[in-house]
Amino acid sequence: MDINSDKRAFERRDCNALIEFSYFNQTNSYDAMVLNCGAGGMCFQSNLNLQPGATVCIRVKEFQCSGSQKDNADGLRCMSIAEVKWCNDLPSIESAGYGVGVKYQPPAY
Repeated sequence: MDINSDKRAFERRDCNALIEFSYFNQTNSYDAMVLNCGAGGMCFQSNLNLQPGATVCIRVKEFQCSGSQKDNADGLRCMSIAEVKWCNDLPSIESAGYGVGVKYQPPAY
């Protein structure tokens, strides 16, 4: 997915991982599928329309890779706090939902 690629500071790689996310400091969580990731953030497919500027907590639930796919996991954090930068309808009918772009927040240490 090349949405907003011209504004990215880091390279993105295709990635196939199941995540769960929640609004920061909220108990309800939602499943989503990672489409691509990099050192600065990720894009995932969600059934939820997220508002740009929202802070979300993301946790990887399942990621399977082998051989050359291991390089695609570079930039995929097992747990992260991120800011929603954009949320767009996915153009494909078979991909119902939204494409969500997030930027990882830097560690506090």
